[in-house]
Amino acid sequence: MASNSASSFQPGRREAMRRMALAGLGIACAGGIGTLWARAAHQGAFSSRTQTGGFGQVDHQLGWTKGVQFGGAFMAEEQGFLKRERIEAHYAAGGPGTDYRTIVASGRALVSESNPPGMIEAAVQGQPIIAFAAVFQRDPGCIISSADKPIRSLEEMIGKTIGLPNNIRSQITALMRRAKIDPDRVTFVPVGSDASMLAAGQIDGYFNWATTAVPALTISGFRTHTLHMSDIGAPGYGELLIARKDRLERDFELFVRYTRALIGGWGWMAEHPRETARIVVDKYADPGRDIREQTLQAEVMRDYILAGDAQTEGLLWVDPAVFEANIRLAREAGALPAGVKITPDDIVTQDVIRAALGKS
Repeated sequence: MASNSASSFQPGRREAMRRMALAGLGIACAGGIGTLWARAAHQGAFSSRTQTGGFGQVDHQLGWTKGVQFGGAFMAEEQGFLKRERIEAHYAAGGPGTDYRTIVASGRALVSESNPPGMIEAAVQGQPIIAFAAVFQRDPGCIISSADKPIRSLEEMIGKTIGLPNNIRSQITALMRRAKIDPDRVTFVPVGSDASMLAAGQIDGYFNWATTAVPALTISGFRTHTLHMSDIGAPGYGELLIARKDRLERDFELFVRYTRALIGGWGWMAEHPRETARIVVDKYADPGRDIREQTLQAEVMRDYILAGDAQTEGLLWVDPAVFEANIRLAREAGALPAGVKITPDDIVTQDVIRAALGKS
């Protein structure tokens, strides 16, 4: 891939707004990071059931276009963790209209990404997929507002205009009802990936990922405040890795090896966010990526990679309790019909991450 030099890039406000649009379509102490992932990354590899003695093949459908938001996967390749595990990985870029869950469910890719609500929707639709690891230990989904007029709680949304997708609206409406707040006291407007309405003051709050939208807004000169979904009652994960259930069972050791390589890659990125951004822009990212924005994204992402259970259990951990909470919320929001029974075991497994971290 051609090198993408951005050292002389001087974006104007229009370019900043364009990057904000692209961003949406899509921290612990540094001294302690190594102990979280080095053990797993340096353990001996399992032999693959499908290619004993050879390199296992992994086709990974990325959740958006190539950039630093997938830096840990690229670092798994760049820093030799994939080779150590005898994995040959191919990373396919996503984009508008890419149906990630269906690509995995149909067998066209071995791995892709989703989130807990997406896994619930998949179960309702009968897609035979399951989550097995999570890059972001805290869901970066949040309501972004101006630092000068911050929205810090559900109560502070009253009287405000909030831009968000319809599926997020149903979740926030359910959370408001839990808190005995009348959702009609908030004006919700549908928005896509364009944060310019927030920057222009046309809306008071805007839903997007803190790891992508906030860096773009920051570079444009807009100071932000974030209210995470986990702060208002909806815990979750970001870049939740998913696979077909039968493929995971059949090629279990291949998934363990791949996950262990990713633990190494994401751990390396967490220790070296600026260097990761430089490598990604030079060798992996789509043309036109701004090194300053990619660097800021990498630095922001570090907090989410190392949050929560990553500190006690290890990187890429998944907790079924998070999925249980999402099932309850989906039921309240109307996304899970009353007659449909779903349990965490239907949509997530800890078997892979436990094996990759040496816990089983």
